[in-house]
Amino acid sequence: MSRSHLALVLLACTPLAAQSLRDLADQRSLRFGAAVNPSRFSESDYATTLGREFNQVTAEYVMKFEPTHPGPTTYSFTQADSIVTFARARNMAVRGHAFVWHISNPRWLTTGNYTPEQLSDILQDHIKTVGGHFAGRVYAWDVVNEAFNDNGSLRSTIWYDGPGIGLKGTEYIEQAFRWAHEADPKALLFYNDYSAEGLNAKSNAIYEMARDFVTRGVPIHGIGLQAHFTANIGSIANIESNIRRITELGLQAHITELDVRVAVDSSGRATDAVLATQAQIYNNIVTSCLKFPLCTSIQTWGFTDKYSWIPGSFPGLGAALEFDANYAPKPAYNAMLNALRDSPPVIPANGLVNAANYTGDAVSPGEIVTLFGANYGQPTLVIAGADANLRLPTNFAETRLLFDGVAAPILYTQAGLTSAAVPYSVSGATTAQVQYEFRGKRSNAITVKVVPAHPGVFTLDSRGQGAGAILDLSHRVVNEQNAAAKGAYIQIFATGGGMTRPSSADGLIASAAPIPELIAPVSVTIGGIDCAVQYAGGASGLVAGGVQINALVDSRVPSGLQPLVVTVGGAASQPGVTVWVK
Repeated sequence: MSRSHLALVLLACTPLAAQSLRDLADQRSLRFGAAVNPSRFSESDYATTLGREFNQVTAEYVMKFEPTHPGPTTYSFTQADSIVTFARARNMAVRGHAFVWHISNPRWLTTGNYTPEQLSDILQDHIKTVGGHFAGRVYAWDVVNEAFNDNGSLRSTIWYDGPGIGLKGTEYIEQAFRWAHEADPKALLFYNDYSAEGLNAKSNAIYEMARDFVTRGVPIHGIGLQAHFTANIGSIANIESNIRRITELGLQAHITELDVRVAVDSSGRATDAVLATQAQIYNNIVTSCLKFPLCTSIQTWGFTDKYSWIPGSFPGLGAALEFDANYAPKPAYNAMLNALRDSPPVIPANGLVNAANYTGDAVSPGEIVTLFGANYGQPTLVIAGADANLRLPTNFAETRLLFDGVAAPILYTQAGLTSAAVPYSVSGATTAQVQYEFRGKRSNAITVKVVPAHPGVFTLDSRGQGAGAILDLSHRVVNEQNAAAKGAYIQIFATGGGMTRPSSADGLIASAAPIPELIAPVSVTIGGIDCAVQYAGGASGLVAGGVQINALVDSRVPSGLQPLVVTVGGAASQPGVTVWVK
């Protein structure tokens, strides 16, 4: 750890990406995917279009129970593995579908006359074996698919009451989620269903189950909304209301199987007017998802009309996807491009936090902060560099972060992650309105509390806990091998110290005297013992708002790993920061 790491003064911006669905989705930190059949990977147009336009894939069929578990003691992963191989070669995410469904169960299972206890063992083994096989390679799973009827009652299935696995109500769903979490603790786990996109009896039942699971700590991370639509989609406001209540539970919402079936003639063609209506629906769904930071994935069920399931299931309907049978983009494709390009960014109300300790209860003048969750920005991390006057830019990589309209100096940025220094102009205010801007499109405003000081101590692992970002006077990291000596000074690095004397300039990298010092009184305790503070303020190489505190390790401090707390103007830094003392 050195001052140069804290200063974050490197360079440079990446060029604009090509205008494909994939590249625009990357700028949104959005998974944009398609369901696939691996037998078609050998078709050049299929593979090329898929890799160019999408950053996520899911299996239409080959990850379901029947193909992965063809015999009581037999598993088969060849086809599913080929999807993972295809995706990894193209830096695409893989979404798993699905562990538990009332369809696609093998004959040995459905005709085996198993007892509930045996079915429970079979399902547990299936989830653990399949989930374990793909652990670390599949980032999310539809754990249970289509378990509810349209009236909100539970569907009769082999897993529920035919004969079921011996559990009542949604307990069998809960048990499947717990087994899935054991199989892959890092995977995101979803419940997935159709005709539950808006507000109705089915979506209400799903929501109540999800709320119960969240309340009781069942490992559920989101709800999948299939979104198999007709040209009469109904109220988009109801769909947004449903996404809103799902995400307000802290769960993610995924659009998992989007297609829009329309009337076609005998050759499978739709009129221009019908395709325009379809395109508007695609635009509305993408736009609605982008209004919510926790709506994190949109996936179409296939991507070319050449292989859509719709004509075989709904005679007289078809042309449901964004590419036609010849892989030419349709109006629906352009409508989604426009939605991804034109929708304003959205930032969550609790997304702005102290960059050192990740607390978001307030900000102080000059504090280095990080904004999480802005769903539009550069697809890869870009780090700002100071100009010839040693100032960080306030408009960097087409990004700005505004406090009451004043642009903050940017340290680094990426879609979903931007770090900046709060302008000193917020001093004296009690609140500030914060907005994020990318490519001239400005987000919603969030209100943050402003306080004189909001100290946070940087830590070595950047989590805000554990060993502090502390150097000895030889600029060596203080750790177990190089513990701080009693009677010696240490350098503690922090932010959120507030106003300085002389006044600090926004975004200025300190290089020469006079170095600004904190106005508010500063104290340090190590192991509960007060330690004299020699200096607290800026330091050469640190951006304004970065704070160096030189403190003397008191002789009374116990040896070993000790808690460290910095207090500025009566406000204490986060608990859990430690320093080794010898």
